[in-house]
Formats: sequence, structure tokens, C-alpha cells
Amino acid sequence: MHRITRDHIVYSLDKTHPPVLEIDPGDVVCLETYDARTGSIQSNADLLEHPHPKGSNPATGPILVRGAEPGDSLVVTIQRIVLADQGYLAVKAGEGLLAHRAKKHATRMIPIRDGMAIFSDRIRFPTRPMVGVIGTAPAGEGVPTGLMGPHGGNLDNRFVGEGAKVHLPVNVRGALLGIGDIHGAMGDGEISFSGLEICAEVTARVELVKGRPLRRPRIETADAWMTTGDDLDLTQAARIAADEMADLLQERLHVSFEEAYMLITAAVDVQISQCCEPGVFPATARAVVSKALLGENT
Repeated sequence: MHRITRDHIVYSLDKTHPPVLEIDPGDVVCLETYDARTGSIQSNADLLEHPHPKGSNPATGPILVRGAEPGDSLVVTIQRIVLADQGYLAVKAGEGLLAHRAKKHATRMIPIRDGMAIFSDRIRFPTRPMVGVIGTAPAGEGVPTGLMGPHGGNLDNRFVGEGAKVHLPVNVRGALLGIGDIHGAMGDGEISFSGLEICAEVTARVELVKGRPLRRPRIETADAWMTTGDDLDLTQAARIAADEMADLLQERLHVSFEEAYMLITAAVDVQISQCCEPGVFPATARAVVSKALLGENT
């Protein structure tokens, strides 16, 4: 198994970044990741009142996958996520879905004990580890890791946890995969602009599918497939995810668009992944279909 330390991070997914590791398809990699503020938040007194000087949501990598060429796709299986012993939750004044009520900055360090996040002496909740940023380098200009797009990036989808398979397009030779921005827990919407941000170690298997192009990331869990969408307009993000789902249903079930449309409205859930500030910061959405509908064993 390969290992990459969190000394090797990038703040964009970009074809100009030299790879820190070259692997063969099927290899397993353990990546040390930083939290969204690169470890700079260490106490309740550390506020998010100014941007990190290098950027937000660093990704560990990039990783070059030998043999990957444009028109192929990667399948990245998240095998394990090990959280650090504490992370943080935060509020930024005037930001997030409830910006109109967020009058001041606030930070709270959150210890992690035996799979529980300790919010206070009387409030605790289970951790739900997930990968926030996962993507490949786009063919054009690089994209900051705080943003998402057809290449992946800051998907902020809570289902990208242990056991999930993330299907990513390969846009450049070697793919140049990056993974980071782990959350100890995040509710759908991530409405304050912050999940439970935390350093972690992520173990992932990286496989290559030759000659299978993808327009956008797809996420596979034990019992479902998900398509993704993102846009400044939450409605448009949902539309993109649903449009991608129509294509998936047509591919898998060999049905017409009209039949796929009927199935989407009856048996597919279109959900919000992240809507922390629609119209200001891109929102992300997902469309979810059961594998049972597709005739796949679960």
C-alpha cells in the first residue's frame, strides 16, 4: 500500500501540478488529509474571520494513475476513514444559508471519542465520516479545491463515506487525482458553510476503466447510484443531477427518455447535498436511484 503524507497538498485540481505519486490501476493508497483550514484552527479562539492565505479545502495529491487517458474513468473506492481526535465546527458572520442571523464569528472544537462527536457535556452525536473533496484535474484551467464541477472537486456529498465508490472522469493523462476536506459529520445542506472539519487518514483503492467516458462524477453505494449537479442556482444544480440520472437510466435499463423521466418522478429522489449560500456559492445536488430498480444485486 502506498502512503502520502499531508505535507503533499494542493489548493486546486490542475493539470500543471506535478504528481506526488504514480500508481498502477488497482493500487491502494493511504492519504493523510488536512481539515478545510489546513490545521490552523486549534482552539475556540481561532475564528474564520479571514481567508486562509493559501486557500481552503486542501486536497492530498495529486496522484498519477498509469495508463489513464482522456475518455477513461476512475473508480475510487473509499475503504476506510480514520478521524483525528478532534475537529471543529464554525460560524462565519454574515455567511451561510442563515447569514441574516449570523451576526458574529464562532468556533467550537469538537473532541472525538469512541465514534461520538462531543459538542458539550450534555450534547453529543455519532460521527459520520465522509470525503468532501475528490476529483481529477480538468482539461482546461485548474479549479480551486473549494469549488466543484464536472471533474469532481468539493462535492460535499455525505454519502461519500466508507464503502462508497466514486466514479470520476479522466480529463488529462494520468488523471491527477486529489482527495481531501474530510468531515467527521455533515448534514445535508451544510448550511453554515462548514461541516465538522477534521484531519483524517483516508484509504482508497483506485481502479481504471478504459474507454468509459463520464461527463460528471457518479457515486455508488451498496444499494444505490447517485448522479451529481452543481450551480449557483440550486434549482439548476438539481436539474443537472436529474438530467444525468435520465442518462443513467437510459443506459442501464435501455428505456426511452420519456420512460426514464417517468421513473425519475416516481422512483428517484433528488436531494440537496450542499446549499450553504445559493446564488453566492455553488450549490450541489444529487439524484439517487435504488440498485434494485436497475436490477442490480444489493
